[in-house]
Amino acid sequence: MRYEVQVDVDAPPVVLWSVLADPTEWPMLSDSFLKVEQVRGSGLERGAAYKVRQPSIRAMRWTVTALEPGTAFTWRMAVPGTTTTGAHRVVPRGTASRLELVLEQTGFLSRPLWAIGGAHYRALVEREAATFAGAAEHRAR
Repeated sequence: MRYEVQVDVDAPPVVLWSVLADPTEWPMLSDSFLKVEQVRGSGLERGAAYKVRQPSIRAMRWTVTALEPGTAFTWRMAVPGTTTTGAHRVVPRGTASRLELVLEQTGFLSRPLWAIGGAHYRALVEREAATFAGAAEHRAR
């Protein structure tokens, strides 16, 4: 199961990236994160791990699997039966940017989990996109 959100952001890519680049700050920006704690690594880097707590979802450990500094990162979380991947990308658009967020679940339990929680997951991703865009636009002023 896959869900993607794209939002045009009236802020330069470097400013939008500054919002995405420190997940531990996200709970101060968005109510879709209750707590994000780095448990391995130093800053956003490949192999860094974060314990993420979101509303109505138990705390999960997300590990950064890919990083393009200033542009994108992907992290992954796995539990028996399903793997969830979250991709975050900043796309330059002249002096502004576009934020692309992708949530993807795979594995034999992904369909039943999506049937149960898909609406909640989609709402969280949409709130994250709107909040990150708004934070970047505020910082750009």
